[in-house]
Amino acid sequence: MIFKYIFCFIFLFYSLINGQSSQEKSIDSLWNLAAGKHSYAEKGSKEMLRLCTEVYYQSKNINYDKGTLRALVKMSEIYQNEQNYKESLSKINEGLILAEKTRNYVIWSDLLTLESGIYQEFGYYDKSRENCHKALSIADQITETDRKHIARSNIFRQQASTIDKENTLSNKYDSVKFYYGKAYAESKALSDTFPQKNKYLAKNVKNIASIYLLQNKIPEAEQYLAEFEDLTKNEKNSVEYISFYTLKGNIENKKRNYDKAVEYFNHSIHLSEEYKILPSKLIESYSGIAESYLGLQDYKNQAFYLSKAKKITDSLANAEKKIIEEIPSEHTEKNENHLLFYAIPILIVVLLILSYFLFNRKKTVSQEETTTTVEEEKATNDTSPDLLSENGVEDPDLNRLDYIIELAQNNDKSFYLKFSEIFPAFNETLLSISSQLTPSDLEYCALMKLNFDTKQIAVVKKTSVSSVESRKYRIRKKLNIDSSENIYKWLMKIQTNYK
Repeated sequence: MIFKYIFCFIFLFYSLINGQSSQEKSIDSLWNLAAGKHSYAEKGSKEMLRLCTEVYYQSKNINYDKGTLRALVKMSEIYQNEQNYKESLSKINEGLILAEKTRNYVIWSDLLTLESGIYQEFGYYDKSRENCHKALSIADQITETDRKHIARSNIFRQQASTIDKENTLSNKYDSVKFYYGKAYAESKALSDTFPQKNKYLAKNVKNIASIYLLQNKIPEAEQYLAEFEDLTKNEKNSVEYISFYTLKGNIENKKRNYDKAVEYFNHSIHLSEEYKILPSKLIESYSGIAESYLGLQDYKNQAFYLSKAKKITDSLANAEKKIIEEIPSEHTEKNENHLLFYAIPILIVVLLILSYFLFNRKKTVSQEETTTTVEEEKATNDTSPDLLSENGVEDPDLNRLDYIIELAQNNDKSFYLKFSEIFPAFNETLLSISSQLTPSDLEYCALMKLNFDTKQIAVVKKTSVSSVESRKYRIRKKLNIDSSENIYKWLMKIQTNYK
């Protein structure tokens, strides 16, 4: 009799294991649909999210951690590409807990790198760098050689991007090129049998080309872009070609071949709209093609594309403000373990920001910039509201002007939108000067345009004076404003087409 019970137990156990294996295979098949080469182009981001969500819930139901983590990484990538940072951070944090618990070093490293990119977008550069350093230490524990090379390549590329965005180093381009070079070396070290080796090589080659372009080294940039084309000759309709065509368009702009530039930018815009996941890339394309039409003296098309760039910039500005405001409340809704993983990064961010500005005040911002800031404050304090109309605001309705100033003083969410409605050409002009300006940068420029001094901006933005000074310094660098020139007076000269 006892043997009968033992047999039944073994049969049930085997059935459960076999059933689990069958379900895992089914989930893996569904995942392969979402992870295919041309999935984005063929399915679009909404269908991709639907597939990943299906993989996620099916995996959760049978405790299939590998499937759950795969889905979380892909969903966080899609949300990040769409600038939906709130959802992306939510998936990343859930994934980090599970990846650490299961010791999945590949996904653990990938999620930290993705999170670093979001911190970079918010201007938390110290936190972005810290994430990269942690990701590298996790990546070193990956046992599969090719996967380790990919993880390290992604991290080095993110480090380069953070340095580029922060824009404070005097030798910025050399530093960015150094990390892109390290990323390229990691992809070069992939085994020849690795199926995606050319894809990773091409991505890093293109990034190196972008730095040479920024240094006005056109032949070198074209040489690397030619290598990119050779590596991707069978993948012409891929997401990587969005930025490739933008780079080619910018090169032709520099050569004053404006008709050819328009052709390249149109290719980039077409691909961006086809993939529907990269609105930030459209800003670059719209700004570039606007420059082309300026060169062709086609001012109607120039204004049209600057307007389209502005709409996306405004949309991203709203998204950025929303995520910064909503992340803390999201953390409070998590369970005890989630609170630990949510609260610690936020506390670290706050501490790092404070230490960054205390330390960076001495090392990054030069004495010359500090002196200039003091002079600007004196000039600002001596400036009456009437100066606005004398330096770029065309015959303003004082009631409307007072209204948006009041919105700014109250840190009202609608301030930036109302400002853009009243001064529609202001952002367009700034973006035509520098496409590197972030939505947050533009809001700071708007406050300075309204004559808010550093202390007032610090109060409005609920940040420190040194934080505002550092931001103004970065804006000055992006707009290439000479250190001897008062940034307030410079901004006052920007035409606004007051409505």
